[in-house]
Amino acid sequence: MKTTLLLSVLCAVMAVAASASCGTATCADDEYCDNSTACQCNSTLYTFIRGSHPSPNLTCTGAKFNIQVSKCWLEANGYNTSNIRLNSTNPKCVAGKEIVNGTSELTIHQSLIKYDCNTDAVVNSTHVTYTNQLYIFAETDPIRVTNDAVLNVSCSYPLYMNVALNVTLHPILGITEINGPTANATYTAVMMAYKNADFTTPLSDSDSLTVEDTIYISVLIPDLAANTFSLKVVNIYASPTESSPIQYFLLKNGCPASDVSADQLSVVNNGNGTESRFAMKVFKIASSANVYLYADLALCTTNCTVTCSARSISRDSPDIAGRVSIYLDAADTNYNLDTSSASGFSMPWTLSVLIFSWILMKLM
Repeated sequence: MKTTLLLSVLCAVMAVAASASCGTATCADDEYCDNSTACQCNSTLYTFIRGSHPSPNLTCTGAKFNIQVSKCWLEANGYNTSNIRLNSTNPKCVAGKEIVNGTSELTIHQSLIKYDCNTDAVVNSTHVTYTNQLYIFAETDPIRVTNDAVLNVSCSYPLYMNVALNVTLHPILGITEINGPTANATYTAVMMAYKNADFTTPLSDSDSLTVEDTIYISVLIPDLAANTFSLKVVNIYASPTESSPIQYFLLKNGCPASDVSADQLSVVNNGNGTESRFAMKVFKIASSANVYLYADLALCTTNCTVTCSARSISRDSPDIAGRVSIYLDAADTNYNLDTSSASGFSMPWTLSVLIFSWILMKLM
């Protein structure tokens, strides 16, 4: 009797262990292992309810669309769980399986970048709002019992900017959330390009620019405690692609680089508050249709401005703790030669999209 009971317990434990491992996969609590090769939803835990609609969970932490919806609930209610996505067929926009609190969930963690996965961004005088659509398609094999679902998703962030922006504007703007130096608080970081020297008229993605035009770049952490920390842009450099090892420095250690023309980049304000500002001449990298402009960032516990002579570079370089970038896209490659002009020709450009990669601020 005892031997039989012991064998039964051992068999049950072995069955649970086999279900948990399931080959190379790990099954959730609402799944079982099918012949030790794949995790399948336990249909006894979910009920088909005609007319019910998916209710995904959406959070906006980390400057991302964080979307999750129950995989097994979707399958029980007639939805195809193999192609749940944002408004793009790019693989990075498609949901993947993740075990959350023991249940099988389909999740998307997509950065809030305009145009990525066809995300749109609209700004008004107080907030920037990123919007997209979540597509959940009905299962059609062997029969179709429900309709496709298209759900609007959005994340909104306060700007805290003292400018009146046109609500129809599609600005050249990026935004992210960052951890503070002590990891006890998070901050919203904003980068924006402007048309004018008083930083009140943002550039939009439809504005046409020409080589030697002047644009104005702002990097801002609006809710940073100005009496405790200061934001400093340490370096600014350009590359022809995201992964290129080629770097053309415009700013080094807080000062204009010595190997570019004196007016290529001018420091308006840097290292003594919650915002850093620069004036920059639009330029083109030879043999490249694109320019990626990167800014390395750091936080200071005190005023960290540097004194730069006309062609000097500060030697006091802090550790690089974060990076943000702007992408310039050539709209036209036709040269307009003007022999009466000293400049020779100009190149038309469109400043198309601001890409926030990642920012992790560290105490200097």
